[in-house]
Amino acid sequence: MRIAERYFYRASGDAATRAFKAKFSRYVGSALLGLAVVLACSANAAAQKTIWPSTLVPATVDNGPDGPLELGVSFKADTSGTITGIRFYKSAANTGLHKGHFWTRTGALLATVTFTGESASGWQQANFSTPVAIAANTVYVASYQSANGHWSVNWNYFATSGVNNAPLHALQNGNGAPDGVWGGPGAFPTHTNASNYWVDVVFSGAAGVAPSITAQPASKPVTAGQTATFSVAATGTAPLSYQWKKNNVAITGANSSSYTTTATTSSDNGAQFAVAISNSAGSVTSSAATLTVNAATYLLSVSPTSLGFGNVDIGSSSSLNTTVTNNGNSNVAISGVTVTGTGFSTRGATSGTILAPNQSATLSVAFAPGAAQGVSGSINVASNATNTPATISLTGIGVTPAGSAFPVWVQSSMLRVGKADAAGTTSSINLSSARGETVDTQVIVRAPTGGLTNVNVSTSALIGPGGASIPTSSLTLYREYYITVTGTANYGGGSNPPLGSGTYPEPLIPFNDPETGTPLCGTTATLKACNATVAAGQNQPYWIDISVPRGATNSPPGSYTGTISIAADQGTATIPVTLTVWNFELPTQPSEASLWTLWPPAPGNSAITSARALMRNKVMGWYDVAANASSDIANFGLNRSGLDGYYFIGIQCNGSASSIPSTSQINAAAANFPAGLALDFYLADELNGCTGDYTAIKTLGINAHAANRSVKTMMTINAVDSNLYGAIDHWVLLDSLHQWPTLPFTHGDLWSYTSCNAGVGNAPEWMVDYPPINERIQAGFLNWTQGATGILYYRSDGWTAGNAIGSWNIVDTTACGGGLGRPGDGIFLYPPGPIASTESAPGIRLKAIRDGIQDYEYAQILENLGQVPFVNSTIVPIATSWSNWSHDPNALEAARLQLGLLLHQLAP
Repeated sequence: MRIAERYFYRASGDAATRAFKAKFSRYVGSALLGLAVVLACSANAAAQKTIWPSTLVPATVDNGPDGPLELGVSFKADTSGTITGIRFYKSAANTGLHKGHFWTRTGALLATVTFTGESASGWQQANFSTPVAIAANTVYVASYQSANGHWSVNWNYFATSGVNNAPLHALQNGNGAPDGVWGGPGAFPTHTNASNYWVDVVFSGAAGVAPSITAQPASKPVTAGQTATFSVAATGTAPLSYQWKKNNVAITGANSSSYTTTATTSSDNGAQFAVAISNSAGSVTSSAATLTVNAATYLLSVSPTSLGFGNVDIGSSSSLNTTVTNNGNSNVAISGVTVTGTGFSTRGATSGTILAPNQSATLSVAFAPGAAQGVSGSINVASNATNTPATISLTGIGVTPAGSAFPVWVQSSMLRVGKADAAGTTSSINLSSARGETVDTQVIVRAPTGGLTNVNVSTSALIGPGGASIPTSSLTLYREYYITVTGTANYGGGSNPPLGSGTYPEPLIPFNDPETGTPLCGTTATLKACNATVAAGQNQPYWIDISVPRGATNSPPGSYTGTISIAADQGTATIPVTLTVWNFELPTQPSEASLWTLWPPAPGNSAITSARALMRNKVMGWYDVAANASSDIANFGLNRSGLDGYYFIGIQCNGSASSIPSTSQINAAAANFPAGLALDFYLADELNGCTGDYTAIKTLGINAHAANRSVKTMMTINAVDSNLYGAIDHWVLLDSLHQWPTLPFTHGDLWSYTSCNAGVGNAPEWMVDYPPINERIQAGFLNWTQGATGILYYRSDGWTAGNAIGSWNIVDTTACGGGLGRPGDGIFLYPPGPIASTESAPGIRLKAIRDGIQDYEYAQILENLGQVPFVNSTIVPIATSWSNWSHDPNALEAARLQLGLLLHQLAP
């Protein structure tokens, strides 16, 4: 309902008719000033409280005649107590029978009273025969029934603020409940236009209880330069007031239940800290806590202090790790890491790394010899430690490699390898990961003259600290499949052009069925990962996912090593793997929300199989099958679901809709899902410039927000619309149009999505002929810096030839209309039929989305730890805006490494 509109009801015989009536009166500033003065001077009796004093007069005393209505106010109290009666302001013409009603916030009727002995006008009060007990800080609704209109009102009174007359609080509209509520006579008032209809309650508070301390402040030992935090816990009638004292002298501004000192010095040693707590019923002072300030020590050690690489092939690289540890009681700041010796390099602990006491950082050292000779060198780690520098000695021998039957090399997962690209030089895998994270890389085989036959890839377990093992079941292998595409048409002409027509690796053929784990080599499938044939001079890339098991016991931090083996009829090759596991863990449920594939499943797919194929890559489908939700939360990290499987909304520009479920219907649908799972409705698709849809959207917003559990609303649109603030919770905006609102945005949350409109061609695009960093940086660091909490894509199985090989080979689509080619548009999964799998296969672009969601998680965890300045300084330079972001995979990986190292350092 629009703010200026009100429903009026008039009975005529057995039929009821409704009429709209509009008023545009506005509550003037002078009335607000008067209200403030009166409230400040209010002298209500201590035993009973009301929201407004009896001296206050509404701005519009008589609104005029109309039909009967129920008019009310939403409020809460700071303390428990009882409601003894209901009040309302009466105009002289507001005659007839008046009844007062008292409700819970969800519409359960708690008490009714009939007003008797009314005066001609002014404030009227009716007392309940039995007072109604209420709980503290709980929303209730008081209302009265007007028989013939002529009610009093201040328009838009609650639109921007509430009324606070402690312990009572009339709520700002939308701040915990609608306010300025109205409805049909005798019924719970569910409509609102934020106006004050001058309905009040009479409240009697419970007897005050003097404060009592339940947890005394504890003495604290700190190191000079650190801060100390003292806390107290107390019970008693709210509000409680606190005043901390140091050595019996009050500390200015120290008025909460905890107090944190400034940076301590030796002069603070032995200081006593206590807190006085008071309320309306009394006061109490805590026992004193002693602050002990110890002298600062700065010590840094490395272990081991020498690294011997042995024989390493010229042109390849080998890595070993050492651990840098702060053994003192004060923060140690590394100011420089210098390396001597040809072929040695480091990564990990860098200049600027700060280690808290007892924290460690991993320093990874690589040896890449360029000649057949012995090499020695050293690493000096300079810091503010008293024993600086810490030194590690290095030795290694470069040797000429034995002849290989075929070239094999390693490539970043953010770079596609063409069929005829020149062989790379990286010959080992070096990755870093949190627990609960999946990291990835590529191994590429190049066929010599005569080609390769029966090419297969296998993995060893990765062995880590104390014999800990990441099993082979945690390493997932795919053979990358080449497809030929026509380049993206009409991309916008900006700074992010497509690579154009050509042949690209994109679909990933799994070696094993992802659902059952059964090897797919023994099937009669058209496409198989195993026993590949590679033509002379051609490349065959293989994709490797490494999923680090959860739990510090299963995957203790440190370095894990193993091998990737490639075998063919023509010979074998081995790639060494080094994986550094950091001492922190990603949550099972991603912090970043997602909604993908707003279409029914394609032939060969189902809602369950498509959802699982997406969830394996941390992406959520449109809606989850409710019966599977609990297991999907535990097994796949399901973090939200739509209710659209029960009610498809489909609001159109003219306001028509497939359905607008009531609150009771929404409650029934939501009850099928586990408590705590975020639920939502996708209301409408790209209703840009529409106004006829407002009523339908607002109606569903009201119904959803009144549900027993939180149900959110979302829609895709180019820019936020202030007319729908409060009705839309998730604003899903097309990033390429650059109509992002000013941050911080407080009228819901923001999601990003990518679609046919490339704007001016600067934003990330998700076609096959774009580098995968497009998907990764949008889902990850760009969403973070732009304040987006979710990501949406319209479809993932828009197959061109159904559940058949044609859908693997042909991904050129013109779904955007106008003959505009978009290779891979709407296709992130590939049909299971050609690979004889129970589940669709992923593509490289879906893996990039997953990696971006994990990048986002790094930033989110650091925000939770109060490290937002560090996060922003690290990632804003490479993800500044939708039109200004780095296309360099090395820059993205370096930023992720910095975030990961800090999280490792901050781990307890």
